[in-house]
Amino acid sequence: MKYILQIAAHLTIGGAEKVSRDIGLYANPDEYETHYVIFDEDIGDYGREVEAKGCKIFKFREPSENYGEFFKALKDLMAKYRYTVVHAHTMFSIGWVMLVAKQMKIPVRVSHAHSALMDGNGLIKTVYESVMRMLILSCSTDLVACGEKAGKRLYGEKAYKKRGNLILNGIDTDAFAFSEKKREEIRNVYNLNNSFVLGHTGRLVDVKNQVFIIKLMPRILERRPDAVLMLIGDGDDRKMLENTAKELGIQDKVIFVGNTVNVQDYLSAMDVFVFPSLYEGLPLSILEVQANGLPCVISDAVPPDVYLTDLIHPLSLNDSSDKWIETILNVTRTNTENYPLQLKNAGFDTHTAMKKVYEIYEN
Repeated sequence: MKYILQIAAHLTIGGAEKVSRDIGLYANPDEYETHYVIFDEDIGDYGREVEAKGCKIFKFREPSENYGEFFKALKDLMAKYRYTVVHAHTMFSIGWVMLVAKQMKIPVRVSHAHSALMDGNGLIKTVYESVMRMLILSCSTDLVACGEKAGKRLYGEKAYKKRGNLILNGIDTDAFAFSEKKREEIRNVYNLNNSFVLGHTGRLVDVKNQVFIIKLMPRILERRPDAVLMLIGDGDDRKMLENTAKELGIQDKVIFVGNTVNVQDYLSAMDVFVFPSLYEGLPLSILEVQANGLPCVISDAVPPDVYLTDLIHPLSLNDSSDKWIETILNVTRTNTENYPLQLKNAGFDTHTAMKKVYEIYEN
């Protein structure tokens, strides 16, 4: 039996969190026991799933709150279970984890890049990232990334080119296939049977830019009075987004669903997906949407790695609102049954991704 430690920060619903969760869910229980360290009081929906699978979850304070305490707790945990693998998903703070794992002589130390986000600058941040990158490169045995932009962001272009291992984020392509039954069920719950539903999934945070969609809605409603915006997810911006909808007088036209584990059902209920992110690594949501056969109007900040089907309609956030509105109103679902296989053939299937992860664990 091999003991695997995932440093996931959170196990609430999200892209990087889903990858970490999948590693525990898909692992052969006869070969691996998977543990998680998170920096959250709530283990989240994904946490409950992996616990039900037999995984253990340990709650730590954020490293930045007390580095000494974090190092000691991590060393004690590693000493107790003698992990074969430590796999960290927390971007630059991975450096601290890899340092401790190397000191504890853990043989497989995996850093995993999930985001290309450039979140501000300044001397202190630049120095911190440089130190963390040095620790990651010197203490990791394997450098993994969900996309090239994310890999270059965390490891630097030269190191990623030399040592990087691209493992595409995977989804259960069959589970996300369009379902007419689920479409009817969800639309009945929200009384949307005669509505044109714009959808979005993602954390309600600045980088996802949901406020952009809400501000388009009054003009969309002028042309499609039956339009409704459905937002799946939760986050720090929820109150601001709710207030913006109220200020625009469209609060009855914006549905805040919150977090849900059956995202695929909601995708089937939608008519068009709108994704105006400011930055992205390789968003799982865009893969899920394509598997569902749902047209996607997205910002060109989303890496072209996910332009896998004819469903993708990229626009610049500098384009006019007219162009966004025109595109949103003129895309339609067609041949939805063809798309799951297209995603699977492109390598974006969970089983394919997890096989590559476990191969690293066996090195």
